[in-house]
Amino acid sequence: MRNRLYRLGVLALSLLVVVSLVAGPGRASSSSAYFTAVNDQLLDLNDETMPFYSSGVLYVSSRLFEGTDLGVSYSRNTSLGLATLYSRSQDLHFDLAGQIAYDKQNNLYTGYAIERGGVVFFPLNLVCRYFGLNWSSIETDYFPVIRVKSENAVLSDSSFAGAASTLIDIRYNEYTRASGRLPVNPNNPNSPAITTPDPPVVQAAEGQKIYLLFDGGAAGEVLPVLEDTQATFLLSEEQMADGDLLRGLVAGGHGVALRLRGETAEEAEEELRRGREALWQAACCRLELAWNDGGEDLTELLEVQGCVEVRADLEGGGDADGLLRTVGRYREDVAVYMGEADDLAALEDTLTALEGARYRLSAWRLTA
Repeated sequence: MRNRLYRLGVLALSLLVVVSLVAGPGRASSSSAYFTAVNDQLLDLNDETMPFYSSGVLYVSSRLFEGTDLGVSYSRNTSLGLATLYSRSQDLHFDLAGQIAYDKQNNLYTGYAIERGGVVFFPLNLVCRYFGLNWSSIETDYFPVIRVKSENAVLSDSSFAGAASTLIDIRYNEYTRASGRLPVNPNNPNSPAITTPDPPVVQAAEGQKIYLLFDGGAAGEVLPVLEDTQATFLLSEEQMADGDLLRGLVAGGHGVALRLRGETAEEAEEELRRGREALWQAACCRLELAWNDGGEDLTELLEVQGCVEVRADLEGGGDADGLLRTVGRYREDVAVYMGEADDLAALEDTLTALEGARYRLSAWRLTA
């Protein structure tokens, strides 16, 4: 028995508060409203700042990058249909019509921006990974706070929640008055009560699988947390040269996918050849999976080479309940990109949550 199984009973109770995500990008409802904060600054609460989920991805407003101390700025070129986030040394361009993202070296990234009501919203996990930011979800008496942090953040999440409590009350009451809702403060017995139906419990469809995808560099820290749970690791060509790593992953039943970075099919084919040779020499295992970080469609090449392209349906990160809510919208197998899984405690909570909801956690196979 794994040392996290004892937590399943506790988790089952927490699942009772899980609610389905409500479609309505950039607009709030009782189950899809959020405060936003940048480092130690709580932002205004309105439709222009309100995060939302779309296709399992959490989006945040461009307002987070205007006049704040994140170290990332925002610009918009309406004639070219581009929205750009940039720092002193990096920039990330979003083609709104083409629904692609790329940097100044023309490297393509999985993710795209969405415009709603004249405001551009960006995929939070992609932006944080690219610019080296972090984010967290903080519970309040009203809505959670999506807090985006750089090295300029001073307060911990708990200290921030305490310091911002009065302003949270003010922002909430302003928002409810503007939207015609009655403010409710659970700490004030004179506040009017609003009753809501019991939220549904998220449970997997019969036989539904979750494919967790991790960056190869995280394997050393992630594998002890996974224990006997199988996942898929995305390895660069340089990481494929680590024979001990490859043998450990194959022995544990994990999937190994080569990150292809060539800009052309010819370059990708050479990468596949070298990666296939490295995996065979290290673990006598055939390379069957590839993740395309390059700029060309490799569907035909991978089919000829007998490989499948690993793709993520949504991104992990944040709290376990948030991911469970998102995954709960799908009734078929889902691939979740977990990146480097920097917060190992959150990863363990996520594993426990998914197992408690009866999802089958599996490595990606050739027939996935």
